[in-house]
Amino acid sequence: MSPLCFGNWKLNKSPNETEIFLKEFNDFIDDKYKKAFVFFPQALSAYRFENSGLEWGAQNIYFEKSGAFTGENSAEVLKEMGAKFTLVGHSERRSLFNEVDKTVNLKVKHALDLSLTPIVCIGETLEERESDAVFKTLEKQLDEGLLNVNLDQIIIAYEPVWAIGTGKTASPNEVEEVHDWLRGKISNPKTPLLYGGSVKPENAKDLYSIKDVNGFLVGGASLKPLSFYEIYKNMISS
Repeated sequence: MSPLCFGNWKLNKSPNETEIFLKEFNDFIDDKYKKAFVFFPQALSAYRFENSGLEWGAQNIYFEKSGAFTGENSAEVLKEMGAKFTLVGHSERRSLFNEVDKTVNLKVKHALDLSLTPIVCIGETLEERESDAVFKTLEKQLDEGLLNVNLDQIIIAYEPVWAIGTGKTASPNEVEEVHDWLRGKISNPKTPLLYGGSVKPENAKDLYSIKDVNGFLVGGASLKPLSFYEIYKNMISS
């Protein structure tokens, strides 16, 4: 399975900043590597990816096609703009916007109906890890979030909540334990499994060398063209 390097920009980068990033990134990346990268810009900057040669996705979609849903993002419109992917169930959506597994399931199904590839994010809090509830938490998120979903068309991203934006990184043993469990849980061996949680160029090689880690969902380090590219270079050198 080819390495995957996905960058979640969260609420960062204006359209002008996005244009500057894309020009700099495209200046030094070889065309043959471009398909390894997927970007998740904020919705208002997404149009800058048109004609960039780089793939992108939505940070969030709503599960209804249209209607009186003020402030939500239309999956149909994002697809029309060129999106091919969408994040679903990111920990910040769960913790800040009360997204629950039932909602995750509706969004995943809606994305698949539109031929968007959902990256389904799962992960435990520090409290859940310290109380030995890691796999109970992850199993619930998978069972309810992926109910009646075709696993051939999704990507799973394991992001321990306590390692997102904190500078903390799960140890290789912790990552390996979870990804080994995930590979046994997900029936399709071709379903990519990403790791996310303070991934940087300095730890990318060691993390990618872990069995069943097929790529990364990167936060802060994806905001700088060189650091994001160096993560990928360290992946393919491992």
